[in-house]
Amino acid sequence: MTSTDAETAIPKKEANSQDAILKAAIEEFAERGVDGARIEAIARQAKFNKSLIYRHFNDKRGLFEAALQSKLEERNESIEKLPVDITEILQFYFEENLRDQNYVRVLLNEAQQNAGEPVIDEPWRRDYYQNHLDRLKKSQAEGTITDEFDPVCLMLIFTALVFFPATLPQLAQLISGHNVNSEEFKAHWSDCLSAITKLLQPSA
Repeated sequence: MTSTDAETAIPKKEANSQDAILKAAIEEFAERGVDGARIEAIARQAKFNKSLIYRHFNDKRGLFEAALQSKLEERNESIEKLPVDITEILQFYFEENLRDQNYVRVLLNEAQQNAGEPVIDEPWRRDYYQNHLDRLKKSQAEGTITDEFDPVCLMLIFTALVFFPATLPQLAQLISGHNVNSEEFKAHWSDCLSAITKLLQPSA
């Protein structure tokens, strides 16, 4: 490690405290949304003093931004290991959304509580989705996905596909006859995703 690395590296104890706070914050935001979340509850769950949270993140908004960024970065690290194959990417996000219900609930609560205000941390989050949009455009340029569709429209459709079972599980169950966490539903939805992406492959 260089002297510069040593100066900028976060001490292990401090990193551990931040990780614990961010994990507790996601659970609190998932349960109560941004407006209803309480710093005291997050501190209690993380087993750290409330003043430490303010020292690390300044306020509740700063904590929400950091917690959501940590979730998105965690997903990015996983997706970067996958090949640029749209079927595998959709499958990953579909399964991840079912597994990580707290993340989905955070987004739902944020949407329900927003009364037209600017999206929290919008520039950073736009960049995150722009990176995914760029990967989609690259697939179109390489000929693995047809370029007959607008990439923004495709991105919106793909996002809906991977979030639907996790956000409206009761509708998915009523339509399919299976609980979304059952192996039957997962296999059926995976087949659906695969069939849809095949339709998007360029014509020979």
